[in-house]
Amino acid sequence: MRLSLFLLCLALSLSACPLAQSTPTNATAGLVLRTYEVPAGSGQRLRSVLKEVLWFGSDGKDANTYVGRVDVGPDGRLIVLAPESVHEGVKALVSSVTAKGIKEPETVTLSYWVVVGTPGADQSQPMPAELEPALAEVKKAEGVLGFTLIEKLTVSSLSGERGDLNGRDTSVEQYVSNVDDALTADLRLERFGQRIKTRVRLASGKVVVLASSGTPSKEPGDAAKRVFFIVKAATSTGDGR
Repeated sequence: MRLSLFLLCLALSLSACPLAQSTPTNATAGLVLRTYEVPAGSGQRLRSVLKEVLWFGSDGKDANTYVGRVDVGPDGRLIVLAPESVHEGVKALVSSVTAKGIKEPETVTLSYWVVVGTPGADQSQPMPAELEPALAEVKKAEGVLGFTLIEKLTVSSLSGERGDLNGRDTSVEQYVSNVDDALTADLRLERFGQRIKTRVRLASGKVVVLASSGTPSKEPGDAAKRVFFIVKAATSTGDGR
C-alpha cells in the first residue's frame, strides 16, 4: 500500500506533488520532489551546479552528506528532491538561466606530468616537446637540471564534474569548471606522501608548473633532486581553445 502511494505521488510530480504528502521516513522527512522546465541543453549544467551546492562534505570514508538530490529526467527536465527552502533558490536559478540562457558543459582534459630534475646533470632523456618551454623557465629559476619523466596521467571530465585517477605512483582528483572560456580547477595530487591541493586558473593549451618539492637522496653524497608537478588543460573544442 505504501509503495503504491509513493508511485502515485511520483507520477503526479509533474504537477509539483510534494513527497512529504506520503508517510516520510527519517531520511526524507520534510523533502519535496519537484520537476522544473529548463532551457534545452541546460539540464546537465544545472545538475552539476546544484549537486555541488547541495553537498556538505563527508561523514566518513564512504559516506557523504547532501541537503537534497538532483538529477535530469529523460525529457530533459530538472528533478530536485529537497526541502522547500531549497526549492525557492532552485526556482530563482532556473528563472535566471531561462532568461540568460546556458550551454551544455563541454569535456575538459587535464594532462599531468611528474618530472624529476637533478641539479648539474646532463639531459639524458628526451622530454616531450610541449614541456620544453615550461622546463626552460624552471632552469632559469633553479639552475642547470637534467630532467627525467617519471609519470604522465590524463583525466577527462565534463565541466562542473569531478574526475579522479590512481596512476602507477600518483593519484589525481580534479574538479574543473569552464565559464565563458575561463577554466578554474580545484586539484589534488598525491605521490609517496607528497600532497598538493590547490585552485588555479588555467588557459586551454598552456602548460603550467603546479608545484615543486625536494626528494630524498638514496645514497650519501647524491645531489638533492627536485620533483615538479606539471599540468596542461585542453577543452573539447580543441587543443588550444
